[in-house]
Amino acid sequence: MALNICFKAGAAAGKAGSFIPPNPPEMEPLASRHTPAYRAARLFMHGVNLGNYLEAPPGQSWGITCSADEFAIMRSEAFDHVRVPVGWHHYAGPAPDFALSPEIFSRVDFVVTNALANKLAVIINIHHFDELDRDPAGQSEKFLALWRQIAAHYKKFPGQLAFELDNEPHAAATTALMNPIYARAIAEIRKTNPRRVIFVEPGNWGSIDELKNLVLPPDDNVVVSVHCYEPFYFTHQGATWAGPDTKVKGIQFPGPPATPLLPDPSLELKPWVRDWIQRYNTLPTGKNPSSPLAFEGKLKFAREWSDYYGRPVHVGEFGCFTSADPQSRANFYAAFRRALDEQKLGWAIWDWSAGFRYWDKKNGRPMPGMHEALFGTIQQQPAN
Repeated sequence: MALNICFKAGAAAGKAGSFIPPNPPEMEPLASRHTPAYRAARLFMHGVNLGNYLEAPPGQSWGITCSADEFAIMRSEAFDHVRVPVGWHHYAGPAPDFALSPEIFSRVDFVVTNALANKLAVIINIHHFDELDRDPAGQSEKFLALWRQIAAHYKKFPGQLAFELDNEPHAAATTALMNPIYARAIAEIRKTNPRRVIFVEPGNWGSIDELKNLVLPPDDNVVVSVHCYEPFYFTHQGATWAGPDTKVKGIQFPGPPATPLLPDPSLELKPWVRDWIQRYNTLPTGKNPSSPLAFEGKLKFAREWSDYYGRPVHVGEFGCFTSADPQSRANFYAAFRRALDEQKLGWAIWDWSAGFRYWDKKNGRPMPGMHEALFGTIQQQPAN
């Protein structure tokens, strides 16, 4: 394992100005900005998630298929990498070996080899490992066994392939509890992949706010991944799996709307949702909750945290459900991309062709305004 020389927080504070994150003292900054992680991060600047595909349990389909020619389309659209959620744990045998079936390796190999052949870098992860979220200590041996096998299988693949340890740890899988489990997983991977870039997410669904609790080993080929779906009531409007607080549809980006939004009284919204809608209806764009205000500060914090600790940060998921109107979606993606560009953060949108889709498979083209929003120079348009 390639290690870098660490330096203490006082020196880091001098580099990062007045920004001093409240992480535990065990989280020591890395001195260099010329580490393998920083070099690898350049491969993962503009990505897309292949969502609702390989994370589905065996025998289930969540409505998404992927053909070999889609990777050429991703590349032609200007994406440089694809993040691949995988439900490895569904294909594991019993303890103590937790042997993975050839089926899942075959399916993941199809994605990895076709992506690499089209000059796309690849991130593969463990996705929706709910048992780990409920019982990190009890499931840690299975988690380590999965990574031991995945690492061995891909040890000879090129450096454009990255591993991401766990997607959106939450519930009992707090950042503090996952820190030592992550350290063990990294050590296992390094036995067969000493130079492979590894992505690590904090707890609370990969929240930027959880960076303050992250502790990493002094491995200089680790990229930190975070997720951000703010403003949540806009990005998840109409998403039934997101709970009762996202039932209100018709929310535009940016607010305020030309005509105030009046939710259906039968929805029985929580007081904080009603308060959010009130502010959305009345506040000017610069102070509106459905505006760049919702995410700009978070992305700035991620960048400052990255600079302080010498750890590249990648925004592994952001996006907007297709229940939002097309112009608002385009406005949102354009504004989010601009904020990412300002903070010099790599990213991967959720997702390629599922519920937050970029690509319209039926018509063989991007969803309205999406290519320009992510890769062009369009100006924000009125949503109404």
